[in-house]
Amino acid sequence: MNPSDHQNALTYQVFTLMDLLQSHGVQEIVISPGSRSTPLALAAELHPDIHTHIHPDERSAAFFALGLAKLEHSPVGLICTSGTAAANYLPAIAEADLSHIPLLALTADRPHELRDVGAPQAINQRDMYRNYVRYYTELPIADVHESLPNLLETKVMQCAQYLRGLEMGPVHINIPIREPLMPDMTRTDLFFRTPKALTQYRTVPEAGIRLDGHGIVLIGETVEELDAVAPILDRDNLTVITDPRQHIRRNLAGAITHQDLIFNSMHPEQFERLEREVDFIVRIGEPLTSKATNKFLAQSGVPQYLISEHQILKTFPVAPKEAFVGTISEILKSIEFSSGGTGPKAWLTALDARISKRIEKYIADYDDEGRFMYEIIRHTPAHRAVFLSNSMPIRDGERYDLDNTQRIYANRGANGIDGVVSTALGMAVKTPLTLVIGDIALYHDMNGLIMSKLEDIDINIIVFNNNGGGIFSFLPQNDNQEHFERLFGTPLDLDFRHTAELYNFNYMHTDKIADITNGLMNQKGRNIIEIKTDRVTNAASHQDLRRQIEDVVKSVEI
Repeated sequence: MNPSDHQNALTYQVFTLMDLLQSHGVQEIVISPGSRSTPLALAAELHPDIHTHIHPDERSAAFFALGLAKLEHSPVGLICTSGTAAANYLPAIAEADLSHIPLLALTADRPHELRDVGAPQAINQRDMYRNYVRYYTELPIADVHESLPNLLETKVMQCAQYLRGLEMGPVHINIPIREPLMPDMTRTDLFFRTPKALTQYRTVPEAGIRLDGHGIVLIGETVEELDAVAPILDRDNLTVITDPRQHIRRNLAGAITHQDLIFNSMHPEQFERLEREVDFIVRIGEPLTSKATNKFLAQSGVPQYLISEHQILKTFPVAPKEAFVGTISEILKSIEFSSGGTGPKAWLTALDARISKRIEKYIADYDDEGRFMYEIIRHTPAHRAVFLSNSMPIRDGERYDLDNTQRIYANRGANGIDGVVSTALGMAVKTPLTLVIGDIALYHDMNGLIMSKLEDIDINIIVFNNNGGGIFSFLPQNDNQEHFERLFGTPLDLDFRHTAELYNFNYMHTDKIADITNGLMNQKGRNIIEIKTDRVTNAASHQDLRRQIEDVVKSVEI
């Protein structure tokens, strides 16, 4: 093939690929600069209906794309060069898999003759994310064969079915490219397709479902906004428990949000009472954050039913009696809930309210991270989303959020601390956002902060700096102090003032509760607020308040 034929074939392949992807809903792509990916990057940049973001760190770039997709579950593409650049996508793709986020990894690769011969920047990229993607394909080397148009149409159509619907999740297209790498940049006439109407996959049970008696309904994170089904769930015979990431908790009267504290504190006789009074349990969406709630579910003998938006069922913590897959609102409408007898709703909702009052009454006695979290959430306006990092922030958010007015997000697919900063920044492109994070997690993804500078993204970052991994102070490892600090405490002795200066953030440091005000929580621009805390004091304060809550829970008469 002469050079002009090669350029024509390469241009047709990458420009058509990009146009097909945008017609199937891929309108944002995060590009990490590299040589082998040159034609892909130029095709995305030249396309009039694709918005590109440039991120120099592939690992953070993938989590940034995850954040861009997370708010509305819209598909977002990734482009990188060959070699270990593609390997850096793996953590975010694993999170996208478990969180049903439609990421599209477009990895440039060496052509076949440069594989397995010691050529530079060549690793085995074929199906390299096999454990985590819904779909994988590799395109042929660009040529002028007449089958190419149909092949591209077919591959993108196969790929696109996983960018929405019941099996939504990450996909991977590997693209070997021969040199020379420059496409014909004048061929924008190849961008002509209009966006396709996105098919809404809807599935409901063939026959109606009838559930008799009193039920507990647990609602985890969902893609679908569930506010419209609040009237279905607002029944005397349904006790509704919501995860902090489930936004229906803001509008559903009587929803229980202190389930972790409740199930952590109940004595055996109270669990036995629940078993007597509850006839069925309905679990909706993703598994809940609360370890104590999941332990209750795993041990309960009450029949459980799962309503899932996705074909890949998440049965944790225990396999349900039956599972229904499809649109949650449609499935709920098909269920007939018939009441009868006296159930637990009255005493559980009253208990939830009493816990809120106890926290509110005694929270001023503490100045630990829990108290700070209480003030942060209380002073954050409802229009700002709150992104809570793993491990302690999501747990403190669940415990100390008494108002339930914010939209709360977290990366709870794989529950890791990697990529939290980048995910939050991706979301902050589309909504005002406050990130609450620990010092280890912020350090782990400091590279991600560059996007706030490159794209002028406003975000408030509140970092609890307790000089180490605070979550381990609550785990059995803490009992062995001889090795604890070196292996688990992991003090880093970081001062994030220097981080703020490096990435052009405004910086504030405080250890005073009084500094957490409405003005501070709603300030514009790029801000890092460092709160210094003590791990030992923090753990003791948490346990002390938990004992108070335990007294409240156990005072309920059987």
